Amino acid sequence: MNSRAQADAIAATFVGVSATVESETKTLTADTATALLPNGIAKGPILLVFPPSGSLGILASATRNDFLDYPVRLLIDPLDMPTRTAWLYAWYDAMRDRVETNVDLGQTDVYAECVSFRQALNGATYADASFDMVEIVVRVHSFEHVSTAAP
Repeated sequence: MNSRAQADAIAATFVGVSATVESETKTLTADTATALLPNGIAKGPILLVFPPSGSLGILASATRNDFLDYPVRLLIDPLDMPTRTAWLYAWYDAMRDRVETNVDLGQTDVYAECVSFRQALNGATYADASFDMVEIVVRVHSFEHVSTAAP
């Protein structure tokens, strides 16, 4: 299991996602969807995959049984209230089903799914700046054989 590779694969899953409000469309690129957290950001949208938390386990069959929850946060520079709210809805709609297009994250013995979400005006602070946020938590279940586990 490589948790960094999982985080990178989650970020890559969102490259190309677009959201539109009125006549303006914004698209996530490889530069704006990342698991390597930057020192700071000027404006959004930017999609950041944060390090996971979760539960770890080994089954009697020497199979890993880990569940890692990766917070995926899309940060948007605050604008006027109606536009801010419209962008939150648009980005959620654009992001929601994206994980299901790559449930194995390009790896063997893993399964990824979205397990929760939240949207918030001024919902995140990053590098001392406030951003509107759409957050989706991606849970990765790892069930690979562990050769070092004693039966």
